[in-house]
Amino acid sequence: MAKAATPASKPTPKAPAKPAATKAAPARKPVTAKAAKETPIRDQVAATGATIKAEASKKAASLKADASNLAGEAKVKARAAATKGKDKAAEAVGSLAKMLEDSAGTVDSKFGKQYGDYARSAASTVAGLATSLDKKDLDELAAATKDLVKKNPAVSVGAAAVIGFVLARLLKGSSSD
Repeated sequence: MAKAATPASKPTPKAPAKPAATKAAPARKPVTAKAAKETPIRDQVAATGATIKAEASKKAASLKADASNLAGEAKVKARAAATKGKDKAAEAVGSLAKMLEDSAGTVDSKFGKQYGDYARSAASTVAGLATSLDKKDLDELAAATKDLVKKNPAVSVGAAAVIGFVLARLLKGSSSD
C-alpha cells in the first residue's frame, strides 16, 4: 500500500497583537509617609502592638513578683528545715555522748582505767559538740564550718565521714524502734 499524499498546508499567519497588550502597565503612585499614617489598618496594627506590649510588660512584672514571693517562701522553709535538722543532729550527738559516758565503766572493767578515761574524755568532747550545736544558730555554724575546712581540709573530710557514719547508725537504730 502506498501512502496517500497529504496536501501541503500553508502556514497560518499570526493574529495581530491587541493594542492594550503592548502598552506598559501604569505606574503606582508611591505612598507618602503622611498617607501611610492616615491608614486606619496601620493605626489598628500599631495600637494592637502597643496593647500587646503593655499586657506583656504587666504579665512579666506579675510573674517576677510571684517568683520573688516563691523564692522568699522557699528560703523560709529551707531555713526551718535546716534548723530542725540541726536540732536533730544536736540531739543525736548528745545521745552519742551519753552512750560513750555510759560505756566508759564497761571499758574500765574490760580494758583498764586508762581506756575508760579516753572514753570519758571522748564523751566530754562529744557532749561539748552537742551543746555547741544546740546553742549556735545556722549562720554561726556555717561560718565555723568554713573556717575549720579552710584550716584543716583533710581533718574535715575525715570528721565528716565519721560523723556521717555515726549519724546514719543512730538514725537507722531509731527508725527501727
